Amino acid sequence: MGCFKTKIVIFSENPAYLRMAAAIGQSIGGEIIGISAIPDVKFVNKLYLIDKMDEDGIVDLITSLSPDLVITGSVRKDRAIAARVAGRLKLPIVPDIVSLKLDGNKAIANRVAYSGMGLVTIEAELPLVVTVVGTQLQPKELEPSMEKVQLKEGRIKVVSKKSTASGANLATAQIVVGVGRGIGSKENVKYAEQLAEALGGVVGGSRPVAAELGWVPEDRQIGLSGLRIRPKLYIALGISGQPQHIAGIRDSKVIVAVNTDKNAPILENADYLVVADAVSFCKAMLKKLGKQ
Repeated sequence: MGCFKTKIVIFSENPAYLRMAAAIGQSIGGEIIGISAIPDVKFVNKLYLIDKMDEDGIVDLITSLSPDLVITGSVRKDRAIAARVAGRLKLPIVPDIVSLKLDGNKAIANRVAYSGMGLVTIEAELPLVVTVVGTQLQPKELEPSMEKVQLKEGRIKVVSKKSTASGANLATAQIVVGVGRGIGSKENVKYAEQLAEALGGVVGGSRPVAAELGWVPEDRQIGLSGLRIRPKLYIALGISGQPQHIAGIRDSKVIVAVNTDKNAPILENADYLVVADAVSFCKAMLKKLGKQ
C-alpha cells in the first residue's frame, strides 16, 4: 500500500455517503481504511468487511484502529457512531463538513452553518472526527485489500425489524416528493404518494408533517434535524421553505415548489414555482401521466 502519514477511517451505512467520505479522505492523502457491510467498495486502500451493522461493534472496531481522522456520513447511525467514537477517544468532532484539508497536524474544515445558509471554516488538531454532509468531490477507484470481521455482539439487541410503510430510501432516491402542511391533511398525503409512485420516486416530509403531525413516518423527515437529500428532482408540495427544511434539500439538482403563496420563502431556493393547491397539482399531474 505504500507509506502513509495519515490513517483515515471512513464509515457510513449509506453507500452515497461512504463515497463522499472516501472522496474527502483521498483529497487530503493518507491511508483510507473503509468499514462496510458491502464488499463492492473500490475506493479505499483497505476494507474491513463487517458481518452486521452493529453500532457497538463498529465503535469498538474504529477505536481499535487508533485513527488520525475518522470520517462518517450524516445519516442517523453515522452521526451516532461518530459522536460515540469522539467520546470514547476524547477527540473533537466537526459535523456537516463539505471539504477538508490538512496543514501539518492541523485540519481546516468547511462546514455548513445557519441551517445551510452559509459556510464556516473551523480549525482543529488531529486526531479528529468529522461527519460529511455533502461534497462535489468524486473518489477514484483503488484496489483494496479486504479483511472480514465478525463484530462482537453489542449491548443493544435487535428483537424485531419493521420496514417503513414504503421502504423508502430518501438518501439515495433520484426523485423525491416532499409534503408540507399545505397538503391539508393526512388523508391528502395519498395524492403525493400516488404522484411519487407514478414518477418512480419516494415521499418525504417537512419537520411539522413528520415529527409533529405524524402525516408521514418520522424517519422520512427532510431537513436539518432529519435527512439531507440529493435527488435529481425534488417536488415540494405545500412547503413554505423554512431554513431548517432548505438545509435538507439544498443539494437537489432541480427543485419544483408547489404553493398557493407566490411569495413563499421557498421561492428563493426553487428552480420552478407552481402557484397552485398541492392536491390539485397532484391530480393534474397524475392525469397528465395517465395515472388517473
